[in-house]
Amino acid sequence: MDAAKKFIHKNSWIWAAAGTLLIWCVISVMSGGFSLKTMFLNATLATFAFLLGISELFIITSGEGAIDLSVAYTFTLSAYISAKLFRSGTVLMGILLIIAVCILIGLVNSFVNVCLHVHAMIGTLAVGYILFTIVLIYAQSSTMAPDKLWAKFCQSQIGGFSVPTALCLIVIAFMVVVLYHTKFGKQLHAVGQGHLAGKFAGVPVNRILVISFVSSSLIAGLGGVICCAYVNGSYQTLGDTYQMSAISAAMIGGTLVSGGKSSVVGTYLGAVMLTLLGTLLNLTGLAKGWQYVIEGLIIIMLLVSGTGNRR
Repeated sequence: MDAAKKFIHKNSWIWAAAGTLLIWCVISVMSGGFSLKTMFLNATLATFAFLLGISELFIITSGEGAIDLSVAYTFTLSAYISAKLFRSGTVLMGILLIIAVCILIGLVNSFVNVCLHVHAMIGTLAVGYILFTIVLIYAQSSTMAPDKLWAKFCQSQIGGFSVPTALCLIVIAFMVVVLYHTKFGKQLHAVGQGHLAGKFAGVPVNRILVISFVSSSLIAGLGGVICCAYVNGSYQTLGDTYQMSAISAAMIGGTLVSGGKSSVVGTYLGAVMLTLLGTLLNLTGLAKGWQYVIEGLIIIMLLVSGTGNRR
């Protein structure tokens, strides 16, 4: 029994994995048979909530109840830029512009948080409103449809996996190395245990926070670029679709809202689980309002259950 508790405590992603398998089984029973196609399709659709979830993971792990509420707008702005510039002769310009914009957004967020001492949730929300205004202005003169070749690539498959799913696997592997096997990752988790304690321990807290905000924005930008191509267009509330799912996926997956502990694999499983949950609720035929109520209650139950065991 003690060994099982230790395993669950160390591998908090187990709750998201169990929820994913359970919901998939229920969907299979309701649809009349088990199908891996259903799982793969939902795994693909979960890509964008996962990428935004990783963006949130960086900020949440840094501690003090921080959440980045600007990532949805960074996601949308990057989608618009890619739609306009990912064309013959301007691809490199588009890539460089998106990277520069995302880095600038991350630096502004970190300046507001680190230098002006505004809580991350409030500061990033304010920056998000500014970005949304930019999106509204930019959308008036920008095309919404992505380049056809880029869209075809993002909608294709590689070795049986969709391109978005393959991208997720690459991001998971890269983030596992960065967050759990590098000096930065260890310092980020140390900062999450307490900023003041981190300073006394010799950790460059401000630098870690700046890197976290910039990383968050860059990953959100990547998600917007892929999403625009996959769904064949961008629109003004594109990122809003995934904002709450991203935060929920990170927390359900094992990232503590208080900071200091994260789970990359758990975030992906949490995103897949929430996507499957949406599919299941659609199969029930319930009104959309009731679907949101049930989904919210299930998320609360999972968060309470997971928090109790992690505590």
